[in-house]
Amino acid sequence: MRFGKTEAAPEADEVIEMTFAKRNAAKNGFNQWTINDVAFSMDKAEPTIHLRQGRRYRLRMRNASDDIHPIHLHRHSFELTKFAAKTTSGVVKDVVMVGGYQEVEVDFVADNPGLTLFHCHQQLHMDFGFMSLFNYV
Repeated sequence: MRFGKTEAAPEADEVIEMTFAKRNAAKNGFNQWTINDVAFSMDKAEPTIHLRQGRRYRLRMRNASDDIHPIHLHRHSFELTKFAAKTTSGVVKDVVMVGGYQEVEVDFVADNPGLTLFHCHQQLHMDFGFMSLFNYV
């Protein structure tokens, strides 16, 4: 990576596996988006990922579609730890582009308790399920 370091980031306390997928024309003719086979429901709006304060988490994000997703985690910054199959560290962001059929890993520390929204920054993707709530106290 041009701006990152070649050495690995510290090990995470826990790895959270995430697969992003598209269900073509599944909701009123629009594509529906899922994270680990679950489309976010605005009716329920319940946390699906529960964290513990102070722990370092690694999000291993696999894009199972050909769409590009600008991924955002509210109320936290994260460190890129793997991008385009290359290990890196030292690059801190709050949005990362996950390309079609690409895998990206980022680490963050659970240091801002409460509900935290994780989502694709493309509004149409969010409207059709590409969101998740994290929670910790």
